[in-house]
Amino acid sequence: MRIHLTPRKRGRRLAGAAVAMSALAMMLGLIPSASAHTVARAAPAAPTSSRCLFAPTPAQFWVLDPAATPVGLIHGNYNRRGEKGVAYKVTGQFTHSTTMVFTSYNNLENIVGPGYSLNDAKIIPDPGSVNPFVPGTRVEGTPRNFTAWFWPDDTPVPAGLQNVVLYPTKPENPGGTARWTMTLRMYKTQPGFSALAALRAMKITAVSAANPSTAVRCPLTVAGTLASQIAALFAHKSVYGTINKIPEPATGNKLYFTRFPTALGAGLDGYPGPVVNSCAQYLTTHTPLNMISVTDLHKVAPYFNNDLVTPASVMKDYPIRYQSFTISLFTTNTRLYKSVSVNTDNAVYTSDGSFVTVWLPSDPKLSTSQIAQVRNIAAANNFNVIQLAPPAKGPLSKQIPDGWLVWRQKGISSSFPFSNTNVPCWATNHNYKTWGDQTSPAFFAKYASNPRNMGPYYGDGVKLNFAQFISRYSK
Repeated sequence: MRIHLTPRKRGRRLAGAAVAMSALAMMLGLIPSASAHTVARAAPAAPTSSRCLFAPTPAQFWVLDPAATPVGLIHGNYNRRGEKGVAYKVTGQFTHSTTMVFTSYNNLENIVGPGYSLNDAKIIPDPGSVNPFVPGTRVEGTPRNFTAWFWPDDTPVPAGLQNVVLYPTKPENPGGTARWTMTLRMYKTQPGFSALAALRAMKITAVSAANPSTAVRCPLTVAGTLASQIAALFAHKSVYGTINKIPEPATGNKLYFTRFPTALGAGLDGYPGPVVNSCAQYLTTHTPLNMISVTDLHKVAPYFNNDLVTPASVMKDYPIRYQSFTISLFTTNTRLYKSVSVNTDNAVYTSDGSFVTVWLPSDPKLSTSQIAQVRNIAAANNFNVIQLAPPAKGPLSKQIPDGWLVWRQKGISSSFPFSNTNVPCWATNHNYKTWGDQTSPAFFAKYASNPRNMGPYYGDGVKLNFAQFISRYSK
């Protein structure tokens, strides 16, 4: 199958957001002022019943793949009147996606502990229903209903209550706001189904944590949802710092993939361990904007391709259910994160089965004839091609370095020994702030993806000028 070379257009970029959100977003340069009226018209009234709502937020804001859109989000401030002692009951159906995960965050967008995240296969279905993410279950099995709970961590969970996701009631930093956030992520929805429709069909009911059978007025509104995440992002950076650069050798043209320290990110969707000495299950490398980068995933681990689901399909214990390469940049027209993804469901492979991607430079951009030559060579070799976009100016553009390429894996099986998580984490034994400063061969020999830690599934790459690319890959 041919790769999608450009991201799909998003028609409902900020559906469900409110006036307060749009005001702060415009102030920070997130969206153009022309979008403000659209955002304001979409704002729902403040809730007057026990029903709460997920706010669909753009996948780009979370630096996710376009196929992961949207991210369902609710947020609150536990010190605000009416929010203390409230739990949230979520009822709905398991999504038709490669993964589905609930995650809660504190005021710095960090995950407090393992009890603050709930992965799809761990969710116990309602009586008589099935969980399609459990191996051995039909992927399109019905009924597929579930009930989950967002529970304040200052209140004991009732005995026997299942599918509980704790949410934080205290700020992480002294003097901070007791803000919390709960997200529902879905990676790559199955063709024929809508992630947005699945999100809207889920019902969130506010109840008393002291008596879960008693519904209470929902104290949450959609207004200000995205704005709260922007504030939390900058609060996180004020404590842990900004990602200034990615490790790369002082000399030579080699690209190395290394684990991303948790402390340098916000809003990760899985608990990797303590913030200051752990890493996400993402590998990253730097693709310079002034050179051609060629990345090579030498062997693709079997994954869940939900493009091919039939009524008889049964979920397997896939080594990895979803993976992609994503380049995260800012574009000048929307000033939102833009992620151009090479999902392995849509990629082409070389004759030996490797997954090679050519990243075309943007600053300066190759000439039309040069781009044509590169694409012709890529087609002859079964390489994927992505044109990098130039970075934009603005406050948020400083939060991510140019050419930050993410190798993302989701739904990793515990039986698979060669995933991204098998690559050692620099932050475990070193100050996470020194990660980006590493240039020595010894660092990359140990802390980068290689055959010793990822077996045949390792990835690396090279950066080349135009003449070097032509010389190296012309047949």
